[in-house]
Formats: sequence, structure tokens, C-alpha cells
Amino acid sequence: MASIATLFVISACSEEVIPTQEPVEFQPTAAVEVDRPDNSGDDDEPVVEAPATDVGDADAGKNLFVSCSACHATDDKKVVGPGLGGVYARAGDRTSLDADAYIAQSIREPNAFVVDGFSPLMLSFDYLSESDVLNLIAYLKTLD
Repeated sequence: MASIATLFVISACSEEVIPTQEPVEFQPTAAVEVDRPDNSGDDDEPVVEAPATDVGDADAGKNLFVSCSACHATDDKKVVGPGLGGVYARAGDRTSLDADAYIAQSIREPNAFVVDGFSPLMLSFDYLSESDVLNLIAYLKTLD
């Protein structure tokens, strides 16, 4: 009986564990101090809040932009599509949308806003995650 139990334990230990998902690396978000009056009467301690979570990562956006660079330059030069240098500054003036919403919609629905002098050739990137779109917007903000 003990030999059967030992055999069972040895066979169970030799199984290969196959992960079903890639492990996620935890990256804590830094807190930001905010001066805000409170009712405690103690003005010496600032309130600590986490920064907004809807801010993208420009470096990650730059990596995503590689697939866009076949048609868009990072300056004002025309390739197939318009150059994207300074696009964030211009985007807020093109429609009633703010710059972030305009760029997000232009990525997801490129034919919604076609720049004069260009044909509606851009494919939809509606498969990108919300995080990917925020990262692209963060990168586009860096283009002067």
C-alpha cells in the first residue's frame, strides 16, 4: 500500500505545469500629493491621490506607431497620409471634440475625419485596446 502511495506522489510531482496565461508584472502607480482643504483642521498633511489612469505611455505608443509609419511621418511631411508632427495641437481645433477624443475616433474610425487633400484610405484600427489607443495618443502628444 505504501509503495502505491509513493508511486502516486512521484508521478504527481513529475507533471509539467503549463501556464494558461503570461504572468503580469505588477507596476505600482506613484501617488501624487494634492493640496486640498479638509475639515479635520490639520492643514499640514497633504491629501494623497493616485494620478489619472487614462494617461497613456508614450514609449509604448511609439512602439505601436511603427505600424503607422508606413503611411504617416512623424513630422509634417506627406507620405500616404498626412504627417503627424504637431497633430495633437491641431486636433483640438478640427472639430468640437477635444484633441484626445478626435485622435481616438480617428484611429478607430479613420473615415470620420479625412484631412483635406487626402483620400479615405486608412484602415480601421478598432481592434486596438483602449490602452493601446491611449498609448498612441500619448506618443502623438510628443510629436512637435
